[in-house]
Amino acid sequence: MNIMSMDIIIIFVFAVICAGLVEGTCPSTCSCGDDSSGSRINCYSKYLGYIPALPNDTYRLDLQYNNITEIDVQLCKEMPQLHTIYISYNLIIEIPKITFADCEQLYFIHLQYNKIRSLESNTFVNMTNLYYLTG
Repeated sequence: MNIMSMDIIIIFVFAVICAGLVEGTCPSTCSCGDDSSGSRINCYSKYLGYIPALPNDTYRLDLQYNNITEIDVQLCKEMPQLHTIYISYNLIIEIPKITFADCEQLYFIHLQYNKIRSLESNTFVNMTNLYYLTG
């Protein structure tokens, strides 16, 4: 194995370790709390333009009053325990119908005061736990 190959391996291992550390931490602009249910994340009015990397055990997420333009379709794959999301007062224009496809635990979705023009009829299909949806 030559030196160049060894350098690439070391950089790769370092990147994997760093990615794992970032994914499970509270964003510096947000406040976070933990309890027996998981993580509660509060990113209320932090001028965010996107949803940051968040802990996998997040069950309550407050993203109100930001500049978020889209909801990542991987949101619930990355946070399978997500129960409540407040994403009101943002700049979301559309929500692709696959956005909430993996959100089996999602109970509350607060979407009001965005710029959503229309929704496809199947956007919230198969969300058996969904109890409260505003928009």
